[in-house]
Amino acid sequence: MRLNQWTVDLSPGGPGGPVSSGNPNSPAGTFGIAFSALCAALLTCAGCVSVSGKDPTLRTPGQYLADRRIEAQAGKAIAAADERFANARVKVVSYDGVVLLVGQVPDDTLRARAERVVDALPEVRRVHNELQVSGATSLVARANDDWLTTKVVSRFAASEEVNANRVKVVAEDGVVYLVGILPPAEADQAAQVARTVFGVNKVVKVFDYLEG
Repeated sequence: MRLNQWTVDLSPGGPGGPVSSGNPNSPAGTFGIAFSALCAALLTCAGCVSVSGKDPTLRTPGQYLADRRIEAQAGKAIAAADERFANARVKVVSYDGVVLLVGQVPDDTLRARAERVVDALPEVRRVHNELQVSGATSLVARANDDWLTTKVVSRFAASEEVNANRVKVVAEDGVVYLVGILPPAEADQAAQVARTVFGVNKVVKVFDYLEG
């Protein structure tokens, strides 16, 4: 049984541009490929998709496809909502219908509008708006975020306490966001491991929590 989702910020010293989708390298025709071929590709992702759906910490192939669809639809909807988004950088990440928005926008009006646009999509269950009102990050900062993501994922893979297949890692401007469906204790452990990675300024947990 899932508990209500919540977000916790963990700073290192604490207690505990275009609109793009979460999969920016996907070709425009991704959704036109045969379902069977895509399922075969999903099954090669060890543990990241549950065929039977019996493991509540994993997405089924149908949920995976729905998340890719949400990301694509959200990116298009945001871009069409206001021409000023052409000067913003918004990244959309969906996990089981829970959407994380990260990036930079020129003002609070656009920040709120992006959230409303995404929240109106039929398959979206919840939106976590982590957009910052500032100029877009530099190419150097984005490259550093990619490197942080790689390092956190690698640290998870080497950890006995964290199953890397059950946590999606998103880094933006030095902040690491952890997305997925986990029991609270495992979510806390994942956050603690991520905090040990050099260069991580803050860890934000964006989970659906499992009871018991």
